[in-house]
Amino acid sequence: MLAHIVVIFSTAALGVLSWIAVSVVELKTDTAVISAKVEANHKMLTPLWQDFIRTHNNDNLAWLDR
Repeated sequence: MLAHIVVIFSTAALGVLSWIAVSVVELKTDTAVISAKVEANHKMLTPLWQDFIRTHNNDNLAWLDR
């Protein structure tokens, strides 16, 4: 009887550990994909932002203290 309980609990524990391992692998994969997309967006937007800063002067900003 005790042997059956040990087998049931060890099987359940192995199942939970397997589920955790699969979840971690999926999370790492999703994180890598998101990181690549963010890097591509950064490379695309950096020149646009630098051009915007270079072409727009700040002469028309309101003064906070006159």
